[in-house]
Amino acid sequence: MNNNDRISRLLKTPDSPLIQFLKENDAKFRALRQQLHSYPELSREEFNTAKLIEDKLHAWSIPTERLTETGVIGILQKGDYENAPRVALRADTDALPITEKGDHPHCSKVPGVMHACGHDGHTTMLLAAAKYLALEAEFDGTIIFIFQPDEEDQAGARRMVEAGLFEKFPVDAVYAMHNFPGAKQGEILIRKGPQMAGTCEVHIDIFSKGGHAAHPYQTTDSVLVASEVVVGLQSIISRNISGIDSAVITIGSIHGGDANNVIPNKVSLLGTLRYFDLEVRDHIKARIKQLTEGICSAYGATCEVRLIDGYIPTINHDRETEIAIEAIDKLIAEDSIIRNKVPSMGAEDFGFMLHACPGAYFYIGNDRDHQFVGLHTDQYDFNDDNILIGGALWSELALHFLKHR
Repeated sequence: MNNNDRISRLLKTPDSPLIQFLKENDAKFRALRQQLHSYPELSREEFNTAKLIEDKLHAWSIPTERLTETGVIGILQKGDYENAPRVALRADTDALPITEKGDHPHCSKVPGVMHACGHDGHTTMLLAAAKYLALEAEFDGTIIFIFQPDEEDQAGARRMVEAGLFEKFPVDAVYAMHNFPGAKQGEILIRKGPQMAGTCEVHIDIFSKGGHAAHPYQTTDSVLVASEVVVGLQSIISRNISGIDSAVITIGSIHGGDANNVIPNKVSLLGTLRYFDLEVRDHIKARIKQLTEGICSAYGATCEVRLIDGYIPTINHDRETEIAIEAIDKLIAEDSIIRNKVPSMGAEDFGFMLHACPGAYFYIGNDRDHQFVGLHTDQYDFNDDNILIGGALWSELALHFLKHR
């Protein structure tokens, strides 16, 4: 199936002016996406990417401002915008510290850095929409294009919100779209409610009286205590929260001692908590501390427990999700819409924007001919067939929101 046939299968109106405009520009945007892929930049280092985005937006007469060092905001206003709704569309821009091992011509030319999560594609889809909305579309309202840095590292969305994103650029809703390996190219996956989990780092240090491994009765065995803690933590999920709620505790690192015949004085555990509800998070955090301290006390050890909150959950708002579904229904064929996307225990910093402003987060399938290549892997590449679909969807969503909110 060629690109045009695939696009026609996905779309309800493959001959609309919007689709024809994006088809005419498709080759240029594919080249742009591949340029971004070849020259990726890590979190908080997206200076060239930000400059490229600004240059494109300025070429289409879209004013821009910087928010944080490498965050770009595009402001598009038309018609009677002072009395009309305002909507924001967000794309992330940063890459990952991974050495690419693909064999395509546009592989990363930056050693140890690659776009392994598709942010190059997200940026390009939003730029494609920006061009259409600026040059061709007629509407009353304001569209804010958010090109957000630092999604992969220190929560650029949180930093933008804290820097006054929605005070300086107030909107009625904010939306984000992420590619999704595991779904057919161009399929749209969406649902109300939880999308991605919140995170909390779990750091536990267990202190004891070490000694010779041949004489454990003369010691307090910190390795044994740590093992009991790891097993005990799993009981929190099964016995301390409702089966209706969802949460995960995983210990990913255990370190203690350096010799086979020495019981160490200290064992350190490092793990993660994932959750969808802030009250559930707080209850689990309290139980982690209580359980760890109780086990250590029972064995005669002591401990230090540090629980460091990271991303908050990404939770779609009902009304804004309904508006997005209405726009998707206008554009995408029914058999390419999945309305019951299963929430993920992965994390996404867009949750900070949704905590500050109503909106929704949804997905676009990325698979190529049923070939699954996961995010954050050294073989990953964004599917360029999605640039047109994603650009069309962003355009349709913005126009639908401004007209029907």
